[in-house]
Amino acid sequence: MSAPFSTSPAYRAASRKGAASPLVLAIAAVSGLILVSCLVCGGLVYFGVNTQATSQIQEKYGENPVILEHLGEIHSAWINTEVSHEVAEEFGTPDYIVYDVHGSEGDGLLIIKQGEGDNFVGDEGFLRIDSEDYEL
Repeated sequence: MSAPFSTSPAYRAASRKGAASPLVLAIAAVSGLILVSCLVCGGLVYFGVNTQATSQIQEKYGENPVILEHLGEIHSAWINTEVSHEVAEEFGTPDYIVYDVHGSEGDGLLIIKQGEGDNFVGDEGFLRIDSEDYEL
C-alpha cells in the first residue's frame, strides 16, 4: 500500500499551486509602501496649502467690515474645488478660487481672484452666504 502523502513531483506541484513566491510578496509590499507614502505626502501638501491660504485670508480679509459682520473672526478656510469649478463656469474664467470659510459668527463661501506667485489670495473677491453675494 502506498503512503498517504506521496512525494511524487506531480503531487508537490499541485500542493504549491496557491502559494505566492517571495518575489511577488516583496513587490506587493514595496508597492503598498509607495502608495501609502504618496497618499501621506499628498495629504500633507493639501493640508499645508490650506493652512497657508487660511493665514493669508485672515491677514487680508480678517478686518474687512463685511467679513466681520457676517462671519465674525475667521477661524479656518479650506479650498472648495467643486464649487471653484462651478464658479469658473459661471464667470467663464478659472481665475477665482472658492474657500469654505468658518468664522465665529457663521460660515460662508469666500470667492477670491487668485493672487500672484506664493500669494494664493488676491485683492478682488466677494462673500457668498446662501445665494446672496457681498462685495469685499
